[in-house]
Amino acid sequence: MPKVVDHEERRRELAEAVWRIVRRDGIDHASVRAVAAESGWSSGSLRHYFPTQDALLGFAMELAYRRFLARLEKIDTSAGNQALLRAFAHELLALDEERRLEAAVLLSFLPRAMVEPSLHDLERYGTRELYGEVARVLVAAQEAGELREGVAPQKAARRLIVLIDGLNIHHGLGPADVTTGEMIEAVDEQLDAFFA
Repeated sequence: MPKVVDHEERRRELAEAVWRIVRRDGIDHASVRAVAAESGWSSGSLRHYFPTQDALLGFAMELAYRRFLARLEKIDTSAGNQALLRAFAHELLALDEERRLEAAVLLSFLPRAMVEPSLHDLERYGTRELYGEVARVLVAAQEAGELREGVAPQKAARRLIVLIDGLNIHHGLGPADVTTGEMIEAVDEQLDAFFA
């Protein structure tokens, strides 16, 4: 009987091989050949799933976004809008090894996404999804009278995501200089500035 191949599982394995290379060696080293070697596949087999390096990188970036969004769905939404946003923001911060890996991978893709249209579109889509998730909670808080006067939900959402990206970059470059505690404190202070 022929072996049943789970194609989505294979694509996920390849994306995770990309992440390991990006984390260890940088995105410039995530070639088709390097990913094939990392995953134990032949380059020809890999090209069956991803005909180009950018298709492979794009899927790896998309999978990182999807994993993060899946974690958001597990957050308790009954604790109130500020607590919900705090939990959301903490999921984005590089506070443990899994989140450090995701942050490093996603941030590594940014320079490449600035010059590669397909990656740029994926990055913009993922970032707009994040903005949208934050803005939805802020709109609900505004409607409940919980936000400070003058806080615009869309602008505040972008400000929070940009703050988190900056914190993750500086923590990744110097964990002793920007500690996890300082990242949490900065996010909490920003949320306190939004809420009445």
